[in-house]
Amino acid sequence: MNNEKGKNDKVSIAKDIREREEIINKYYSTGILDRQPAIEKIQKLRLTDEQVAAATTVRLTISSVPFDKVTDEGIISELKMQVGILTAKLTVSSSQKAAL
Repeated sequence: MNNEKGKNDKVSIAKDIREREEIINKYYSTGILDRQPAIEKIQKLRLTDEQVAAATTVRLTISSVPFDKVTDEGIISELKMQVGILTAKLTVSSSQKAAL
């Protein structure tokens, strides 16, 4: 059962990465950011992922701007940070499985 949970976690992480990369790539290719779905993804992951929450807390102690005031580049930067954290989690998960 634990193996199934690990598999589901990796699928979920990969989905989160893909969704964020799609938003980022669309922004860089068209210059258009659909802000509300991007903000919702950021907020959801901040609430559900401990590592993202910790990294966000550190960033917010330095600078905190409400989402309605942040630039598109600021939102993209946050999405990139989340992709980096998720990618690291996926890599660690795969490495741990390979070590077993």
